[in-house]
Amino acid sequence: MSFIDRSPILAGLNYTKGQVLNRLKLRGHLSGSTGLSMSVEDAANYARRVVADYITYGADGDPERLKGKDVLEIGPGDNLGVAFLLLARGARTVTCIDGFAPSFDAQHNSHIYRAIYDGLSAAERERVHDVVTLQPDGTATVGGDRLISRYDVPIDAVATPLEARSYDIIISRAVLEHLGDLKRGWKNMVACLRVNGEMWHKVDFRNHNLFGEIHPLYFLTISDNLWNLISRPDPTLNRLRTPTYRELAARDFHDSRCYLTHIIGESEIAPHVDNLVPGTHYSQRHLDMVQAIRPRLLQDFSDYSDEDLLVTGVFLIVRGVRT
Repeated sequence: MSFIDRSPILAGLNYTKGQVLNRLKLRGHLSGSTGLSMSVEDAANYARRVVADYITYGADGDPERLKGKDVLEIGPGDNLGVAFLLLARGARTVTCIDGFAPSFDAQHNSHIYRAIYDGLSAAERERVHDVVTLQPDGTATVGGDRLISRYDVPIDAVATPLEARSYDIIISRAVLEHLGDLKRGWKNMVACLRVNGEMWHKVDFRNHNLFGEIHPLYFLTISDNLWNLISRPDPTLNRLRTPTYRELAARDFHDSRCYLTHIIGESEIAPHVDNLVPGTHYSQRHLDMVQAIRPRLLQDFSDYSDEDLLVTGVFLIVRGVRT
């Protein structure tokens, strides 16, 4: 545990320094650059796991649910591997928008696309024949009218960047917690969904290594003004948690399901669950961690139940837009 990470002041200043360097164009933006740090095969497998997750929980295990659908992916990051796979699984179109322009390596990505393509069945390859171009050097590029990507286009912009009622499914993974204005972003997504549309969002409530060496929930004790100062211009975490997402889901959709994916201090719950079971998913040790920080929590979080504070990740599925 470093001296900096043990100190709230030094940890905050250290992160703010990174924000300033990014703002001054002295350091590249690493948000969403997942594939950049992975080997080709690891990045291809990551895309496969993400799509498998969407099918298992979003499509209730039925890949046929993707067929003929227009999909919007929020926050694709540094490569379009997930979108490419969704088209192979039967989606009609996939549009990708990202609030950032993450660092990427085009050559590395071309190897990732080829690895994904090589793992497809004959039927899947046929579905993407107009999307992929195989290169003589054994790599591949992707694009075209059915696979569209736009960067520096935040979903929570004041003026929505999307046409109304244009998509059947909206997906995201570890993205919504980064929105500067979740409620505006949610409103924009709902507006561009067709009436029978659905959204599949995997959301990470963890501290993302900010003050985690002090306590996993320490970042929920910092005043809004100070948090905004530390986080801007990149809203690292909006800090909204399960109750907010349940409220938005109930307000705007006829049906919803909230899978719990993580609890404080533990690895992913697999398979994801609807409810936490004491003794199975958490112990008194986890409750003691919550109770230790509870007196210091901001008012916005202090009224949350122990379970709401224990949960550090959800997979939210919503269907049928209320009109």
